[in-house]
Amino acid sequence: MEIVFQIEMNLVAAMRGQYCRSERLLWASVSVKAVIYLATLAIAVWSDPTAAAVLLVVACVGQACLYVLRFATQNHLALAERLRRLAMLRDGVGREVVPLEAAILAEKVWNAAKLDQPDPYYSSKLPKGPKRLIDVTAECAFFSGSIGAAAGRVFQVASVAATSVLVLSLVLLIVLGVTQSRLEISAKVVLIGVTFWMTEDLVDMAFKYRSLGSSCERILQECSRLLDQVNPSVEDAYVVLHDYDAAVAGAPPLPSLIYRKRNARLTEIWQATHPRTTAKSA
Repeated sequence: MEIVFQIEMNLVAAMRGQYCRSERLLWASVSVKAVIYLATLAIAVWSDPTAAAVLLVVACVGQACLYVLRFATQNHLALAERLRRLAMLRDGVGREVVPLEAAILAEKVWNAAKLDQPDPYYSSKLPKGPKRLIDVTAECAFFSGSIGAAAGRVFQVASVAATSVLVLSLVLLIVLGVTQSRLEISAKVVLIGVTFWMTEDLVDMAFKYRSLGSSCERILQECSRLLDQVNPSVEDAYVVLHDYDAAVAGAPPLPSLIYRKRNARLTEIWQATHPRTTAKSA
């Protein structure tokens, strides 16, 4: 079956395809959040009851769309992580995809993405075994940590900007709302409070990306210690891989735009400071 062949022979392409889908869904959900955010602010400052009612419906529909988008994002992201782990194990220790797992993946990944990628995808030149798996994990942690830290800074700025707009809106509402009844003002303050609660999603994403960066730094230190050993054990290799799995599982999809902008420089740094490999990408 062609799709089974694609998954078995090109795990990286299937992995990147799932990551791309999860990222597109993530940005779609961010766009929906922005619409809800603007609609809620408009409800708070707009005195026309008909317009306010329409905007309220838009906000409610947007919340339902957010639920669907988040569910779909997590599904694609979980599958991408599963494929990434299989790709790292095959490249690191030569473990091939067993037929049963290939059949399961064939049912889930119905088309592998046609994406340009380096060959080999992981740049380690060590022979297959525990040490190579540790080397591959270190390469992934280096790239993921740097991109995650950069994404954390971007979302931190976005969350500060969104919060500033909300605080300004609240101040203006109180200052300019002297002609409105206390009930109207209270209702609009509650709406702004709900919107403020929604902006915590941006804060949460910023913290998750920054946490990924910090975790990857610790993983890199552990990989460096293990690579200094002559023959690290298989158990140590699997433990550090599990640590990396846990780190990336707790973060949203890494933004491809940041990856493309930083990839060349990160590759140059990795090649210059990591003599075990000739890095191309991660």
